[in-house]
Amino acid sequence: MIYVTPGHEKGIGLEVFLNAYLCLSEYYQKKFSLICESDILKRYLSNCLDFNDDKLEMLKIINPKASNEPLTTRSLLTGLDIISESDILLTLPSSKDQFIFKNALVNGHTEFFRDFYQNNNIGMNFLTNDINVLLLTDHISISEVETAITEELIISKFENSFKSLSKFREIDEVFFSGINPHCGEGGLISSADLVIEKSINKLSKMYPKLNFRGMFAGDTIHFQMKNKNQLFVYAFHDQGLAPFKLKYGLKGINFTSGLPFKRVSVDHGTSFNLYGKKIANYYGMLFLLKEIESWI
Repeated sequence: MIYVTPGHEKGIGLEVFLNAYLCLSEYYQKKFSLICESDILKRYLSNCLDFNDDKLEMLKIINPKASNEPLTTRSLLTGLDIISESDILLTLPSSKDQFIFKNALVNGHTEFFRDFYQNNNIGMNFLTNDINVLLLTDHISISEVETAITEELIISKFENSFKSLSKFREIDEVFFSGINPHCGEGGLISSADLVIEKSINKLSKMYPKLNFRGMFAGDTIHFQMKNKNQLFVYAFHDQGLAPFKLKYGLKGINFTSGLPFKRVSVDHGTSFNLYGKKIANYYGMLFLLKEIESWI
């Protein structure tokens, strides 16, 4: 089963999902359950889409648990309560103010999962049909990156990502970027990059069948990209996502590694400015839905 959480009700998430959903075969459509209040879905259909709910007869609707929390949080908690290891969780885009865990705001879906499962090494990955990316750090200030990247974090994030990706892709080569320009220039710029070099040496001994490569400078590592059997490990959010989105645009999957199930989302946000205009591009969502069809 693929459980879908609606994200922000004033974003484009439901619009792109439902338009892409209607492009699927009836057999595949039966695999989806949408966790969303019926009245919110009907209002969305009225405001944002050019069809009625009679076209969604294959889509199972699950009402989230009642509470005073935002729709994003309520739907997530409901999904996490019913999902099993063989299922997929598809989360639609939301905003940072919609995530509440234990009465405190968190920065997004990935941080919510880290708090829920009490595991700070759950990883943020981005995939397309021919490449895999892992971010060692994601939603933190650039000033915190050097301190955050430790040998323990590098190894744990890699292991989580490798274990999760290996369930549907065969990884045989792993490339690491440095943190600073020119990988720290041998300490002239920064010596913080040495922790990545040490981690590569340790991982090479732990996984002798894998080919670990690096460090590569962040501005040239992309020259090594060849196929979906490679994993590219970037030090921080924009270092990895700038070239990824430049090359692939909306054709990407946000994948969370280290969870007891597969969690995916599109690689774009809510686009509040497009709400109700019925013009949101659902190509990225359609790519995602077709890519994960083979995962179930």
